[in-house]
Amino acid sequence: MTVYNNFEEVAKEIAERTPPIIYKYRDWEKDFHKTIITKQELYFAQPHTLNDPYDVRPPYNFIVPELDIETARKRIRDAGKSFRPDLTDEELEREVEARVQSVIQDPVSYFKKNRMNYVLDSSRYDTIGVLSFCSAFDNEPMWAHYGNNHNGFAIGFNTVKLARALNCTVGLVDYNDTPLDYHIMGDNSGLLEKELFRKSTKWQPEQELRFLTVGVGLYRSRVNTFPADVVEEIVFGLNTSKEAQDEIIAASKRVFPGVSFFKVVVKADSFGFDKEKIE
Repeated sequence: MTVYNNFEEVAKEIAERTPPIIYKYRDWEKDFHKTIITKQELYFAQPHTLNDPYDVRPPYNFIVPELDIETARKRIRDAGKSFRPDLTDEELEREVEARVQSVIQDPVSYFKKNRMNYVLDSSRYDTIGVLSFCSAFDNEPMWAHYGNNHNGFAIGFNTVKLARALNCTVGLVDYNDTPLDYHIMGDNSGLLEKELFRKSTKWQPEQELRFLTVGVGLYRSRVNTFPADVVEEIVFGLNTSKEAQDEIIAASKRVFPGVSFFKVVVKADSFGFDKEKIE
């Protein structure tokens, strides 16, 4: 997994390790898909709205050390003060002791239950925003699922310029079926970034590069605009109608000077797509 945080320090690395152009597959028949052109808008999704129920909340492999009960008691108490500020001191201590006994009896079951309660609570993820792109214009599943079965279009962004404009964490998705190690009452530093970019190999055909923020509602909104010069090209699907194509070209030329237009074509000698430039 490659994750970038400070853009100015890693601009060269982004250019070297990511594709120069990344694509967002869209359906011109849906009004909210048109805004990527007409309003230059990109949307950071709340994780619970994504197709993958494990997105940014992958499973854990719970590793049990020799438990320090006093450390466990303190951490449970600190968590209780944060998550249950409504409890009196007496109520909090009763809750802490009950949880400590649960940890002593079966620490894995205790932390599994806590983990499930956390990931199922959508509000825990309200400050997280995920913006996904595909690394290729010729991704057949993406054309089928997100490009209106080849009737839509894909808008190609200059990766480095978009990273500068959005100024948030950028990463190639790590497709891996191995649960992440979680050390019970141990050091789990660095786990968050791994969580945010780990997906099952079932999703590998999406070839995803994602932009991610944990600041929604704090210092940015879910809808973000981008400058015109980050758009490099627009690619039309195999079945995009002439009417839709003409509308998209007209709308794009008004806001993206110098953008190039292409049409996907099938290859004659193998499976897959090429693209031909539209003059």
